[in-house]
Amino acid sequence: MKKKILQIVLLVALSVSAKADYYTSAINICNHDNDLITVMLDGIQYPNAVNEFHLSGITPGRHQVKVFTRENYGYNYSRFAHLAYSGFVNLKPSEEIFAVIDEFNQLRIKRVVNIYARPIAVVKPAPSCNTSYNTNYYQDDHCNTPAYNYGPYAMDESSYCTLKQCIADKWFDSSKSEVAQMAMRNNYFTTQQVAGIMNLFDFESTKLEFAKMAYSHVVDQQNYWMVNDAFSFSSSISSLQEFIGY
Repeated sequence: MKKKILQIVLLVALSVSAKADYYTSAINICNHDNDLITVMLDGIQYPNAVNEFHLSGITPGRHQVKVFTRENYGYNYSRFAHLAYSGFVNLKPSEEIFAVIDEFNQLRIKRVVNIYARPIAVVKPAPSCNTSYNTNYYQDDHCNTPAYNYGPYAMDESSYCTLKQCIADKWFDSSKSEVAQMAMRNNYFTTQQVAGIMNLFDFESTKLEFAKMAYSHVVDQQNYWMVNDAFSFSSSISSLQEFIGY
């Protein structure tokens, strides 16, 4: 009897612990110039100097955050004695925030995600047949397949969604561009997919660079004018058109 009671107590404890872990929060902080920082949370100093500070398992609620950067004396850096930011952050259960210390020493939250959110299921459209063909000759497994198309196929929707999430998880355009270029080495895209990736970049120059590189890896080059909507400046559109040879 005592053994059974002990087992029940252990199961309840594990259940409470798992539930507590499920509702904890996380925080990510970096500096606007990608310089090294150290962070103090609720009076606890995390001395490791990092470009991107990450801490998970945080109890939801209001937390005091202090971010320190290095004092710059000419070409020499001192220890992490410069208090770049001091303030409070509210964390909700199961919430992970991505924040940056801007050039005015303010903490800006760039993105908030649910740590335990289920991935979004991608539903592919059902194949359709051209009814003008003889259905007795063209079987169902030939539906929606272009005739005599021996060229490359674009990345499937599920892989594309995964790629976009990997790119979006990066802080800086340089890191985002590296992921996108790595995927481009062994894959092809549609014009719409290229435009979707371009919209994940923060800077116009990165968008233009990727658009030029991706042109040779799209399966519908005749539609490439559609990427123009991802640009903010007409000069970028002109530069891309000149590169393509329009």
